[in-house]
Amino acid sequence: MTNSSEFTDVLQSRDPCVSNGIVINIDPIDPEPTPIRKEFICENTYRHHEHQGNSEGFKTLTAFLCLMLSAFLNFFLLTVIHDVVPREPLPDLTFMIIPQQRWAWSVGDVLSTVSSIVAFTIIFLHHQRWIVLRRTFILGAIMYGLRAVILGVTFLPPSFHNRDEICQPQVNRTAMYGMEIATRFLTYVITLGLTSGQDKILCGDLMFSGHTVVLTIMYFVQLQYTPRGLVILRYIAAPITFLGIGALVVSGGHYTMDVLIAYWLTSHVFWSYHQIFEMKKEDRPQAPLSRLWWFWLCYWFESDVSDGKLVNKWSWPLEGPQKMHSIMNRINLKLQ
Repeated sequence: MTNSSEFTDVLQSRDPCVSNGIVINIDPIDPEPTPIRKEFICENTYRHHEHQGNSEGFKTLTAFLCLMLSAFLNFFLLTVIHDVVPREPLPDLTFMIIPQQRWAWSVGDVLSTVSSIVAFTIIFLHHQRWIVLRRTFILGAIMYGLRAVILGVTFLPPSFHNRDEICQPQVNRTAMYGMEIATRFLTYVITLGLTSGQDKILCGDLMFSGHTVVLTIMYFVQLQYTPRGLVILRYIAAPITFLGIGALVVSGGHYTMDVLIAYWLTSHVFWSYHQIFEMKKEDRPQAPLSRLWWFWLCYWFESDVSDGKLVNKWSWPLEGPQKMHSIMNRINLKLQ
């Protein structure tokens, strides 16, 4: 004899909302059969999915706000650091071997943009797009939060050899200094930190490279969430990533240690995050990685996500046209 809760679970797994009618519930305590209308089961099922959808949207918005907070803190710190960093560059092995090429900074910006477009396209086509998008936001927030702490405690001199031609002049703290800071901050917010089109830029946000963080997260998103049949995309993403990182150093915009530390730290945080949150939920708090400082923050974001690795299937993100859903179904069959 099956108790009522187990019987209801079986009914829900078979999708009783497909047809009309009633279900007979037999409770071992009360042998009298009790009719349960399928409309009642359907209503509870839809309410569950609606609640889960609202929760996913709220958590994704929260993760995005965390990312914006970390990014804006980085922008603000740069506006202040620019006027206090020393001006004599540190020796760097790459600069001793390869002369600095200013044009390479634009290459780094372009490759960062290309990698981001590809990664976000994969995210929005993923059938669990809200989960993947939220993870991308929160990982970016963690990395830029760490970067803000490091920027605020140690000031490295600009890495450009011709720094006087590239860096904006330092200003004294006068009565108009607050307006200068506000103008700089607004400029960086509008341009999202992309400075390749500016004649002169603010200097000092070096350790560690924010461009490398973006390139690395976008690269790992493509590795982790691309369907198996698009493995060729991973081989395209790798040279884009590492050429972009190399361009940042060759341009003189970053020391070699800036990009190395950014890549290593981002890779550790990204894969640690996925390793721990692909475990069973009951095992996560006892795992060694749960001692990481960001674990409990991320634990809330992942509380409604099922155990294990996400299945990399694609779906059309909009309700219509219906033809696109059919096309995506055929693409999934070829990509798995």
